Amino acid sequence: MKQRYLYVLAAGSLLGLQTLKADEVKVNINENDTIKTYNIDEVIVTSSTKETNDLRLLPGSVSILSPQAISGRQIDALKDISSFVPNLYMPDYGSKMTSAIYIRGIGARSSGQSIGLYVDNVPYLDKSTFDFELNDIQRMEVLRGPQGTLYGRNAMGGIVNIYTLSPLNYQGTKISLSGGNYGAFKVKASHYNKLSDHVGISLSGYYDRNDGFFVNEYNNTRADKEESAGGRFKLDWLIKPNLKAQYTFNYDYVNQRAFPYGLFDKATGTVAPIRINDPSSYERNMLNNSLYLEWKTDKILLSSTTAYQYLKDDMKMDQDYTEKSVFTLNQKQKQYAWSEEVAIRSNHKKNYQWSFGAYGFYNSLNTDGPVIFKEDGLEGVLQKAFDEMVKNPKLTVYGDDKKQIYFPGYFKTPTFGFAAFHQSTYNNLFVEGLSVTAGIRLDYEKAKLNYDSAVDSMKIGVKVGPRPEIVLPVDTRLEGKTSQDFLQVLPKVSLRYQCSPGTFTYISVARGYKTGGYNVQMFGDLVQEYARYDLMNKFMPAMAENYKPSAVEDVASYKPEHSWNYELGVRSELIKDRLNAELTLFYMDIQDIQLTTFAKTGSGRMITNGGKADSYGVEVSLRSRIAEGLTADLNYGFTRATFRDYLAIDRESKQEVNYKDNFVPYTPRHTVSLGLQYTKLLRNCWLDQFTVSAQCSGAGKIFWTEKNDISQDFYAVLNAKAGVRKGAVSLNVWSRNITNTDYQAFYFESFDNSFIQKGKPFQIGAEVAVTF
Repeated sequence: MKQRYLYVLAAGSLLGLQTLKADEVKVNINENDTIKTYNIDEVIVTSSTKETNDLRLLPGSVSILSPQAISGRQIDALKDISSFVPNLYMPDYGSKMTSAIYIRGIGARSSGQSIGLYVDNVPYLDKSTFDFELNDIQRMEVLRGPQGTLYGRNAMGGIVNIYTLSPLNYQGTKISLSGGNYGAFKVKASHYNKLSDHVGISLSGYYDRNDGFFVNEYNNTRADKEESAGGRFKLDWLIKPNLKAQYTFNYDYVNQRAFPYGLFDKATGTVAPIRINDPSSYERNMLNNSLYLEWKTDKILLSSTTAYQYLKDDMKMDQDYTEKSVFTLNQKQKQYAWSEEVAIRSNHKKNYQWSFGAYGFYNSLNTDGPVIFKEDGLEGVLQKAFDEMVKNPKLTVYGDDKKQIYFPGYFKTPTFGFAAFHQSTYNNLFVEGLSVTAGIRLDYEKAKLNYDSAVDSMKIGVKVGPRPEIVLPVDTRLEGKTSQDFLQVLPKVSLRYQCSPGTFTYISVARGYKTGGYNVQMFGDLVQEYARYDLMNKFMPAMAENYKPSAVEDVASYKPEHSWNYELGVRSELIKDRLNAELTLFYMDIQDIQLTTFAKTGSGRMITNGGKADSYGVEVSLRSRIAEGLTADLNYGFTRATFRDYLAIDRESKQEVNYKDNFVPYTPRHTVSLGLQYTKLLRNCWLDQFTVSAQCSGAGKIFWTEKNDISQDFYAVLNAKAGVRKGAVSLNVWSRNITNTDYQAFYFESFDNSFIQKGKPFQIGAEVAVTF
């Protein structure tokens, strides 16, 4: 029976953060067990090909999820790690395109991202690609705080590194079948094989579906029915003892009804049933190709990562989210992204460790985003706006067949950038155990916008006095291009003192940076504004002289967000082989914070820079091996993120207000997670193994608006899983949200209405797996 190294890593962790020592790996193997149990004294893991510190001594906040933790916590996608990592919050709402991640008050809801994602050393350049099925994961690393020195753009809040299994280290075949309530059904299969001592291949695939959790009472269908499928092919080739290559191909498909939002009554705090009349769905095709090369000697490690990513999606959204026909959006994206990174670092045992690297990328994103104002929108939105603008003559808005107006929009937003970086670590500086790590990155990026947005099928009826109405076409069009350049220097300095083999403290200072970009969803609002201006010029030139429409470059673009991060932490093995602890204190000075707001008519979301903010807090992680086979973990994060200065126009009073001292929205003040897992090898029994795990995770209080008038109080959900194994066959029963906790997953406002998506209800199911 071939050894399955996956379980070496699995047993080496205490449900997450591994206890890493510096000696050897001892393995006890029962050859009769298909899935073996190992007793590990230590596993040494390096976080990346660029890092100059061992992960066990990294002077920063880090959480590691092993295969054991991923399986026990039912982590199927990135959103499932929310709350398990202190101060990390990733709400589950909308569609798979919506992948907002918040760490320590830093996050992005609509455009771009503030937390970076790497899979097998390959960067994912757009958060529309973040939500995919996690299969055959070797480990996940979450590094909190700015990681720009080594990872650059949009790693302002942290970085998530995901590593998949290698067929050179793990061989075998696994097939699993799972089902549950709400029509849940999933099948997964994977095969890992060594063709020779130097070549290994793997092939895996999955299919996943559910009937949805929320009913759209307008047509009595499930509002969020979903299915997805995908697969991975990997080829590992050990060309020479010191030279290896890895080629990986991933494909992922998703088709879902989406955006199950219900109307929220602020006065009563109740959410009305979902009643959406226009199509709301999301379909995505995504593939990734990458080639990784590594050359290692006794002195250096040289690596190259070449990657290509393709994304094609189609989003249909009823943006009034009601049974009325007001306003819809059909956005289609095509993305072609290339990236190349070359890194070289020292690979020896000397006190001085160094790393150099260069990185380049090109991201071509084409968006076709037509906006359609329908019958109710003509009267309730556009006609109202013209009535307020012009009293005489009387202007009447007409659409195609007097039912709708079409606002086509075509946008090309190519982005490219280059970076060079360096990091040095000097150990045993002046005294034994004291080390310093310093790094710097020079990052250049250019973002372009080519836009073509217009009014189609819109007519204006003009009536002056008793004369007959004259109907004139409106031919307003916005066409042009603009660009922005960003040049950033991202330094980082850390001091670490290791007072004993199992305990060290550190302090670090780092510059954080999130790139700027362009809003495209709000061009419908801009075209409306320019259409009104054109009509003023035709019928009221005097009034037009005092009316100045927004400049496209000013409204369409937003600037980078910056921060300085200060962090103090300690990691310690409090009880040898029994209890490990991590404590972190942090403070972030954030400038030009990027916030999602609605355009003037409420017909499009846009990113604006909202002044300054402060974020400070604490993070605590405890990992314990209570008894043989019984482990526990506790993760707690506290974040207080408030505006230091943010001037904005209040939507209700239309007056300028300063939201100073208000909490930054979408950031939970507390995140907490408590997990238990027990595994028992059964002797003298017809079963071989019994496993049970339970996790309670909570988050809150979460303010949903800058005004802080709507919020979600602290809530918690309980998940559990239990299973048995006999030889090659495992049977598990799983459940999520056992207490059926009622909570708000997401809140937003549109057309002066409030909407909420609730969290998913109680789920239960079973899984059978065969491993051989």
